[in-house]
This record gives sequence, structure tokens and C-alpha cells, in this order.
Amino acid sequence: MSFLLPDLLYSGCALHPALAVQIAGDRVGRVVPAAQLPAGAVVERLPGRALLPGFVNAHSHAFQRGLRGHVQYASGPGPTSAPGPSGGGSSRPAFADSFWTWRDRMYRLANALDPDGVEAVSALAFLEMARAGFTTVGEFHYLHHAPDGARYADPDELALRVVAAAETVGIRIVLLRVAYARAGAGLDPNPLQRRFYDRGPDDVLAALARLRARGVAVGLAPHSVRACPADWLTALAAFDGPVHAHVDEQPAEIAASLHEHGRRPLQVFADAGLLGPRFTAVHLTHPDDDELALLRAAGGRVCVCPTTELDLGDGLFPLDRAAGIELCIGSDSHALIDPFTELRSIEWHARAATGRRNVMGPFEHPDGSANALLHAGTRGGALALGVDAGTLAPGTLADLVAVDIADVALRGARLLPALVFSGHPGLVTDVWVGGRRIVAGRHHLGSEAIVGAAERALEKAGG
Repeated sequence: MSFLLPDLLYSGCALHPALAVQIAGDRVGRVVPAAQLPAGAVVERLPGRALLPGFVNAHSHAFQRGLRGHVQYASGPGPTSAPGPSGGGSSRPAFADSFWTWRDRMYRLANALDPDGVEAVSALAFLEMARAGFTTVGEFHYLHHAPDGARYADPDELALRVVAAAETVGIRIVLLRVAYARAGAGLDPNPLQRRFYDRGPDDVLAALARLRARGVAVGLAPHSVRACPADWLTALAAFDGPVHAHVDEQPAEIAASLHEHGRRPLQVFADAGLLGPRFTAVHLTHPDDDELALLRAAGGRVCVCPTTELDLGDGLFPLDRAAGIELCIGSDSHALIDPFTELRSIEWHARAATGRRNVMGPFEHPDGSANALLHAGTRGGALALGVDAGTLAPGTLADLVAVDIADVALRGARLLPALVFSGHPGLVTDVWVGGRRIVAGRHHLGSEAIVGAAERALEKAGG
């Protein structure tokens, strides 16, 4: 039997010394005091390290890793497809770079990648996640077809390419298969979105069934109320797994929903029968109090993606109004892949917006805020994806992260809050997924090949 013995082990909302954790196949076995290790046990000591549950990235668009560094300037005025209140394009008196202009540039990348390129760039994103301490990713996947909209011989070609990229890296993946019907209510089809469009909700449900039959862990992702009409949402409610959707990311999206349905986006999902404990609202940067109460009562979750929301000017999730709603995190467009920054930014955004500190509280314990955020980054994301991970409890999946607690950033500090509020991916030394070590001594054995393939793919795509 095999045990890991770090200096500190995170269990029960605290860091404990002299505890060893057993790796039993792909699961956590026993957690025992070091003095009670069984005779003959194989023990790997991890000096100077703390062992944590693996982080969960509950919202990713892996191919968008190819945008990094290419969209940090205003490219000048041009057409934009932002939906106005009537569903049509909005007019602006002067150019303003925004989510909507960024989106048009993202579409150009999406249409420049062939299947090999999708796989290569996805592997690059997943590699960076693994090295940062993410052990599971929820991939919100909406590249389904060729750039002209033609179906591949295998209709799941690109989904399987993304799964293959995750397998190359060794990260756990839940493929959140996107349903995408239209550019928006009353709008003509957008030629830049031809790779996304499905012919009907039955096609989406059939794709989910095919992927499951091939052993892929899946969830349903109705992209948004902008992209899916109400009758599609109602039909998709037949799915029995995790459901994730973009909700209230932009004011224009809310205005278009009110015009089409007379209801805000989260209310439209509820009317269709999709809102419940399996539902995760991604972003939710502009909800009203009624929507928050609706989500809270339904037992749904929010996936907050702070670095992308800052980068795109989406707005801030209203943490101060969200008591009782479970949270998780995602790196979304991958402007940055860093679970520590995502977690602390949830709290820091709220501080900036409210003029208060420790908005996650009030907590009387000095580790209270850190524990709440760490739960969001681990167990909260695992529950959102239907994965039995995110904790070191016996019987759960052995997804673990070792961090360097001798680093100068943590010296002289109260350790758990310092990890959450001052930590960074450079602290991650070792990563296990299902009991298999995929990062050892800060190195992933496949790094060079993965990076080289991605660079070649992006050069070919004109990135």
C-alpha cells in the first residue's frame, strides 16, 4: 500500500501536520497519523510541502488560449454583433473596444483552427492548468463543425480532439457539450458562427448520448438564452446530467431576453425546467435580486471567472448579495490560468465594489474566508461537474496538489490565508489525477512536445 506524507495535509478546513494519505488505485484510501502508518507501507515523504485537493476549473474554452497577447489592444472601429434591446445590432457613436468586439476577434481564431489545431491548442491550455494545480476541467465546448458548417465524417470529431488533448496532459475532463441554435432572436445566421450551430435539440441530445457511449464524461451546455430559443431549452431539459450556461454576462443579453421573453435570462432557464441543483450559471455578473433568490431556492450554483470578467469588461459578480449560493471558478478565455488569482479575485472584486473587507464573511475564524474560497475552487467545482473529487475524504478520487510552503511568499505568514490570498502557480510542485502523478518537481514530462505542437498550430492559423 502506498502513502504520501507531506509536512501538512488539508483536511476538515485546516492544515494538519503528521498526517499521511493513502492512494488506493484512483481513490483516496485512509488518512492516518504518521505514527500509525501500517508496517510495510510504501511511504513517499513530501518535505516542505502541503497537500491539498486538486483545483477544479469548471468553465474553460480551451481553444481561446490562442488569443493570449493578441487581443490586448483596440483594433479600431468596425462592425459588431452586440444584440440591442430588440435583438438587433447596437449602434455606437464612436468606437469602443468591448466584449462584443473581442468576440468577433475570437471568432476569427475559432475559424482558423483545423482539428489538429484545436487539439494542440487545447492541450496547451490543459498543460498550463495542470502545472497551476487544476486537476479537473469542465470544457464548455462549442466548436462542432468545419468552418463552413459542414459536418465532419465523425460528428463528434472536435469534441473527441479536445478529450484527446486532456488525455495527453492527464487532466480529468468533463465535456460540457454546447447547444447553439442562432446568433440571437430575430437575427440572421452569423457566418462566423457556422462551426457552432446545431440543427435542433435532438442533435444535441444525440451527441451527448454518443459521447457517453464512448466513455466521455459529459454535461449539457445550452450556450445562453441569446443562442437558444425557449423551445430548445424546454426540449433539452430531458438531459439528466450537469447543466451549465452563460447567464447575465452582458447587459445587452438581458435587454434582448426581456424583449423576446418578457423575462430575464435565469427566469427563462427556470421556465424551461433547467434550473435546479444540477444547474450552474456561468458569470452571472448582472443579476437582479429576484434571479439570485430563484437560483438560491433551486440549489443552483454560480461559476465565477474573475480574470476573464476583468479582461473582457464583463462586470463583477455581486458576492455581497449571493449568500447561500454555492460558488465555483473557471478560467474561461485563459487570459490567465491561475486558481489562486481566480479565488482571491472573487473576494477582492467584492471589496472594491462594496467598500468592505472580508465580504465572504462575517467569519470569526482567521481561516474562514480562505476556507470558503478554497472550497469554491475544489469541492464546489467538482460538485458542479458531477465529479466525486475536490476533497481528501476516503473514497473520493485521488486528485491532489502539493504546494511549496517553504517559498518566500509564505514565510512568516498564517499559511492557509496566505496560500489563497498570496499564492501563485509557481508554488505547485506535484499534481496527481486519479492517483497518477502528472506533474513531478514542477515538470510535466510532455511539456516540450505539447508546447511545440501548439506553437506550430497557432502559426499555421495566423496567430
